[in-house]
Amino acid sequence: MTLPVNNVADPASPQPNSKRERLERRRSVAKWGMVAAMGALVVTGYFRRTPTARLAHIAAGAALLGLSYWHQTLYTNDPRRSL
Repeated sequence: MTLPVNNVADPASPQPNSKRERLERRRSVAKWGMVAAMGALVVTGYFRRTPTARLAHIAAGAALLGLSYWHQTLYTNDPRRSL
């Protein structure tokens, strides 16, 4: 195994190399998290009569709000975006 030269990681490395790649990964995680939370809201919405499902529905809604806020903050001050 050879070590990276000049702090350049192996292209097959699962770790993002640059700030831009880390930002893109965070954006992707936020989007997939919102998809999962929305799916949980839909599923638990059908079973809200049970106390457990009602609590899960509320938790999924709170998660969706938090993930939406995080997603929005990841796009604030985007250098690619011009006004």
